[in-house]
Amino acid sequence: MGEYLGVISMLSFSILSVYLLSRIRMIPGHKIAWIERYGVYFKPLSPGVHFLIPFVDRLVLYDIERQLILNREIIEVNGEPKLSFSMNVQYRIVDERDYHEKNVDQFMRNTVLQVVQSYAERYGTLGISQQKMALQTRIKGIMMEKIVDWGIELSSIDVTSLSELPFYKRISS
Repeated sequence: MGEYLGVISMLSFSILSVYLLSRIRMIPGHKIAWIERYGVYFKPLSPGVHFLIPFVDRLVLYDIERQLILNREIIEVNGEPKLSFSMNVQYRIVDERDYHEKNVDQFMRNTVLQVVQSYAERYGTLGISQQKMALQTRIKGIMMEKIVDWGIELSSIDVTSLSELPFYKRISS
């Protein structure tokens, strides 16, 4: 009986040791991390080795440098599709708590599409491909105003494609 107790205790000790070692996490320098304690933001973590409390802590890990790609978004003016629009937005997370609490990619996508739509409604779509730089500057200005509370910093905004859609009549069913 005593030898079984020794085997069981060694097995228990081994399993517990492996589990506790699995709670040690390494954060590389190009990532940003924070701890969620009981599912709520607790604190940021710097790059390095950290121990997470079992059953309590969860590690959330992100790349510091992020990119949002909008590809062939259709912009409607007065209910009709008028523009095809593509762009890349590169940004950097500077405050992980503000970034964590909001969906930045969805916010940026919606903001960009609203700006392009209002630009097209105001200035029209005729010859819009020549207005790419003006539109890009307008998007960057509005994004800079709105991202103050979002924990990010814009690296670059690049409108890759902007073209007027050919006229076609919608078929109603």
